[in-house]
Amino acid sequence: MDGLIYGACALVTATSAAIRLHYTRKRRQQTAYPVARRARMLAFAACFIGSLLAIPTVAEAIDRLTTLNEVSTLASDLAALLFWTSLQVMVADWRHIGTHHLGIAVRIIAVSCIALLLVWQYHLADTTRMELSTAYARNDDVAVYLLAYLSYSAVAALEIGAFSTSMAFVTWRDHPAASIGLSIAAVGGICGLAYACSRGGYLIAYRTGHAWPLAVENTISPAFAGLSIICVATGLAMATICYNLPLRNPHQGAGSRV
Repeated sequence: MDGLIYGACALVTATSAAIRLHYTRKRRQQTAYPVARRARMLAFAACFIGSLLAIPTVAEAIDRLTTLNEVSTLASDLAALLFWTSLQVMVADWRHIGTHHLGIAVRIIAVSCIALLLVWQYHLADTTRMELSTAYARNDDVAVYLLAYLSYSAVAALEIGAFSTSMAFVTWRDHPAASIGLSIAAVGGICGLAYACSRGGYLIAYRTGHAWPLAVENTISPAFAGLSIICVATGLAMATICYNLPLRNPHQGAGSRV
């Protein structure tokens, strides 16, 4: 089931990136929000790679090729962090307030610290006998690794969901179809938060002796992760296409963002 979910994520993110690239070339003379456009391309490139690495057969092949156990999991998680951070940078550039460069720098520093922590915990964990998954929640190194990854993902997903929601309200009058796309992206952010809460909640529940069945967790979390990626990619692609349709109000300039 995981292979089907993450295979679909890879396909959708590749399509969304192609749509963004098409409109970037079409409007290459436009100078507004250059950071946001690059960040979005980076986000979906990272998500595409991370989704491929999350497919079990691909993950096993990468681990055998590199002779490093669980390196595919580490790479997939780092790609997911890059995905969320790039979307945060996109949002910060869209806001274009006076301190947006500081906001971008803070997010880059934060994700760099989390990424270093993940690499360090991967180094500490005995991956010859365990996986970096909730199946080994009893291990301290795995628990710290997962909680660090999930905590950052939850914060980033919440920001993307909240911003997409506010943008959907703002654009409804002049771009109702684009507003629907942003609403779908907002659902993706909510699903990303649900994914982080589901896996993180299981870890905490396990450590306190009140965990629900692992089989339930292994079904719910991948579904939330897949829905999050697919909704964000589909919603932003839909918003991009619709923003490039003729405006009802020609003086409305919000469309240049997407």
